[in-house]
Amino acid sequence: MPTSIRRVATLGAAALLVAALVPQAQVLAAKGGGQKPPTLHFGTPVRMPTFQSCGGYEPGIALDKFGNIYVTAHKQNHCDAVADDPQAPAGVRAQSWLWTSTDGVNFVDMPGLANLPADPGSLDVGDEGDIALDDAGHFFFVDTKIADDSFSRWTVTGAGTRRMTQDIHRPVVPSLMPVDDRPWVTAHGSSTVLYAGNEGDKDTYNVGSVAAGCTGTGILPPQPGQPQQPPGGRYTVFLSHDAGATFDPVGCTLPDSGWCRPAADHTPGSPYLYMVCTDDAGADYEVNTPGDTGFTAGTLYSFVSADNGATWNRHRIDAYNSDLPGGGETNDIGWPQVVVAKDGSVYALFNDPVTGTDSSGNRIKVDSRLHLYHSTDHGRTWAKQDVTPANEGLIRYSWVDVAPDGRTIGIGYETHATLDGNWHVYGGISPKFGSAVSYVLVDPVETAPAGDFNFGDFFEVGFDPTGRLDVVYTRCTDLVPGDDSTDCLNSDVYFARSQ
Repeated sequence: MPTSIRRVATLGAAALLVAALVPQAQVLAAKGGGQKPPTLHFGTPVRMPTFQSCGGYEPGIALDKFGNIYVTAHKQNHCDAVADDPQAPAGVRAQSWLWTSTDGVNFVDMPGLANLPADPGSLDVGDEGDIALDDAGHFFFVDTKIADDSFSRWTVTGAGTRRMTQDIHRPVVPSLMPVDDRPWVTAHGSSTVLYAGNEGDKDTYNVGSVAAGCTGTGILPPQPGQPQQPPGGRYTVFLSHDAGATFDPVGCTLPDSGWCRPAADHTPGSPYLYMVCTDDAGADYEVNTPGDTGFTAGTLYSFVSADNGATWNRHRIDAYNSDLPGGGETNDIGWPQVVVAKDGSVYALFNDPVTGTDSSGNRIKVDSRLHLYHSTDHGRTWAKQDVTPANEGLIRYSWVDVAPDGRTIGIGYETHATLDGNWHVYGGISPKFGSAVSYVLVDPVETAPAGDFNFGDFFEVGFDPTGRLDVVYTRCTDLVPGDDSTDCLNSDVYFARSQ
């Protein structure tokens, strides 16, 4: 499947001659003009409470108006089925990690259904999840079990777990899609929830009305080297209009969708929902793969619904480079990100690879360009800003958010200077679109050592209600403490907050 559990770099490739990462104290300004970038620094990182060498990766974050912080993460592979969790009622956890905190220091498990001695949610096996908030005090969690996803909802009335009540947990959404390789969820208002599932290819599951902007049914696989006509899609969206009590189990597959991420407009009364997607350079990921001849130039799209998911329209954002074997299976091409500001304008971020060849003539990634996009007409047209930092190295992961003031932009990225370089995580802020972004180290400690690779496909950033930028990410650790031969076979999840 296009989303692998752990991407492994080809260490035999020649080391790339790019500048070393800057020292911690140096602030980097990305291209932009106008206002002087605000200063930024981060407090001491806080390790999430995982136990017995069972860490996690692919962390996600959500922050509500009460000051509650929510963090989820994939459990590490060796304990994916079940992990020790002294905070859980049964002392173990099968679900993906899910924590909350009011101070960014003390993180605890989310409360379960009716405080039962054996909470059915935490014992429901999950592989990787996503979280979201609506505007009526509901917190949502989807957690894939590959064939379907579990679905949970809490009602939140204030700060802390005493003000959180789990009122739904189902072992399935349900959906008719055969496989979900990465679930996403977003929500707004008091009743609209969008769950998006990744089939992993564009041939297997295609549904929905063509008139509504979906692929339709009867999509056939392409011939080798030929584009799929009409195109199928990897991502299907499923809508609930009763705050997650029920979902349309069939859904709408988005044409030519590849790597995607959803967002909801939280402007009061807004019906707008968004998906920003790559197109896998037109490949279907079964017969043809991104990077194959004829599938090296990709298109970034916005899918827009102006009626809470009933219909969808697709708009071109930009082109991107997909000229890499396998479409960039070492996180050279990954998730676009999208967020809606309080004025209803839409921001997207994409890490566009720059490619070259190694000494053997193989196509490899040699640089990165971080492109920030802004739309003020509901995703139809987009302005573009290059927010690539100086001395960027090989950026693998990136994320974006917009502060409650509706203008300040927060960006995070993880990078290593060369294929054999060690990894660091950076955060940056800009006072508005078009102004420079100032980046600083989030954590003085490397997130992976030289020659190794961070787990997973992404990390996330988000602003709290007071405008502080929060970052959740991972650090490689020994699976067996003190045994260097097990280095990076485990990873701890960390939270850091700007001061």
